[in-house]
Amino acid sequence: MVSALLGLVLLALPLWAQDTGWRNPSQDFGEFAFGWRAYSDDNQSAIVLNLWEVIFHDYWGYGINLPPGTRVTGIEVRLDAWHWRLGWELESYLWTELSWDGGATWTSTGYGTGRLPLSQTTFILGGPSDLWGRTEWRLEELSDPNFRVRVFGIGSARLDWVAVRVYYSTGLALEIEPRTVNLGTLSFADYDQGFSERLEAQIIGVTSPATWTLYVAALQASWSYAGDLPNPQKPCSHLLWRVEYADGAVTDSAQTFTPLSTLDRLVARGSIGQAKLTLSFRLLVDYETTVPGTYTLDFRYTLVTP
Repeated sequence: MVSALLGLVLLALPLWAQDTGWRNPSQDFGEFAFGWRAYSDDNQSAIVLNLWEVIFHDYWGYGINLPPGTRVTGIEVRLDAWHWRLGWELESYLWTELSWDGGATWTSTGYGTGRLPLSQTTFILGGPSDLWGRTEWRLEELSDPNFRVRVFGIGSARLDWVAVRVYYSTGLALEIEPRTVNLGTLSFADYDQGFSERLEAQIIGVTSPATWTLYVAALQASWSYAGDLPNPQKPCSHLLWRVEYADGAVTDSAQTFTPLSTLDRLVARGSIGQAKLTLSFRLLVDYETTVPGTYTLDFRYTLVTP
């Protein structure tokens, strides 16, 4: 028998920033073979080949030029990579750090891919609000050749792309009410129909001096679970959302229920001025992935301008 006492809470984390888009490197140096092949997203790849020791390769020349007076809010590094199987069962790993002074000093915070899979996979390291352990990045520290990406590797791997995206703020405003949405207690009727809804559960306010785009993404692939049963690993995609109402400077919005993902999904677009969006949520319910207990899911709104 399924208990009707299931607590489900959404924690919305606002984030607003412009971003540079993915930037390609133009220079490299290090121990990977054909390091220049990781300059762009194509069918060529650099080769990491050392089965016993960690080797490294530096990439720079990203051409990042931000407007004066802006504030860097986060940095992402994208690695498109995979394990290169050469006939033996060994594992491959990549790890990334950043430099702001041409490679003399490196960030104390770095991020790894974990064990590389056999097929090409995209790894996004860092984030829109992640400064890699630093309190700030000055604009000149992102210039060429000051800003560098160092990729460490061990094993046998291929690296197709080492891209960088920088997020920065220019006075955008994003308001969310409430930040925490309690989806309440599920009933047997919810299980019978396969879902539970909270209509008009959240209001988002946007103020922007330029055209804007709002995205939403889950911060983890499955809900956090607290209960007496094994964690059912309820997917984040079991939460669907839509824009119920849109007022003000809104030019486009997602008005059909869309599954949440760890990848950014478009919520709405708008023009200069103020806008208000009202969001509704639908939770998919079944006996396998929604066992008795308490569930929490963190997700993020990202507001950017071109």
